[in-house]
Amino acid sequence: MKLILIIILSLIYSLNLQSQCSDAGVCIVGRHNSKEFISHTSLASFGYVYGYSGKDPDINGGLNNIYYGSFVLDAELDIFRSTRLAAAMPYTFVTGPLGYIAGAGDLSVLFTKDFMVKKIHKLSFSLGGKFATGKVNSTDSLPQRYMPGLGTNDIYLGAAYSYSNYYFGIAYQKPFGRSANYVTRLKRGDDLMFRMGYFENFKKIGIKAELITILRLMPSSILNTESVEESFVTIDGSNEAQVNLLAAVTLHVSREIGLTGQAAIPLLHRNYNYDGLKRTLSLAASVSYFFNLR
Repeated sequence: MKLILIIILSLIYSLNLQSQCSDAGVCIVGRHNSKEFISHTSLASFGYVYGYSGKDPDINGGLNNIYYGSFVLDAELDIFRSTRLAAAMPYTFVTGPLGYIAGAGDLSVLFTKDFMVKKIHKLSFSLGGKFATGKVNSTDSLPQRYMPGLGTNDIYLGAAYSYSNYYFGIAYQKPFGRSANYVTRLKRGDDLMFRMGYFENFKKIGIKAELITILRLMPSSILNTESVEESFVTIDGSNEAQVNLLAAVTLHVSREIGLTGQAAIPLLHRNYNYDGLKRTLSLAASVSYFFNLR
C-alpha cells in the first residue's frame, strides 16, 4: 500500500493537467482530517488555496486563464458525544482577462453524527448547507466565474464509512434558485459526490491520498442574452463529471499544531466554466490548532 501511495504522489507531478479540481462546497462532507489519529478531537485552521482555470477557452469561446486565491478559516468542533460541527469561510481573490475582484465567499456549515460498530467500523451521517454570503456582482458587471460567491443557498446530505486506514463517502448537494449575477444569472445543477481514500501515519507525519468524483446531475442554465424579455437557456453538456486526485501531507509540530500541504489535479477535461469551478491545478497550505472542547 505504501508503494501505491508513492505512485499516486508521483502522479501529482507528472500528469498532464487537464481540468478542474474544485467543487461547489460538497467536499466538506466525509473529509478525513488528521485529528483522527491524535488525541485531540477538535481543530481550527487557517490556510491559503490557489487554483488556476487553465488557458483553454470554453467550448463556446468564453475566456479562461483565471487565477483563484482564497484565504480560508476552517473549524471542526466536537460539540457533543460523537457529534461534530464543521464550518468554513473563504476570502477569495479572482483575476483574469476581464478584470479583478475580491471578497468574502460562501459560508459552509455541516453537522455530522458518528456511530461506531464493534469499535473498528465508523459510520457517519451529515447534514448541512452553503449560504450565499459571497459577492456575485461588481461594478464591472463581470460574469459568475469571477465572483467569490456562487449566489445560491444549498443543502448538503452525506454519509461516510471508515475502517482501518480506508474511508469512503457519498454526498449530495442541492442548490436553490439561481445566482443574481447580472451577466449569467446562473442556475447550477445538483451535485452527487463519491470519495474514497487511504491514510497512513508515521509518528509526527500523516499522509493521505484520495479520489473524488463529482457528478453534475443535470445541465446548468444561464440568461438568454438574445431575448428582449428575461428568459433562460440550458447549456448543453454542462453536466460534466469531475474526477479529482488529491494528496496531502500533515506535519505535527506539536500535539496542538499541525502544518498541512495539499495538491489536487483533475483526471477529466472540462469544457465549461460558467460556475468558476474549473481548475487545472489546486494547491493548498494550512496551519491547524488541535484541542478538546469536552
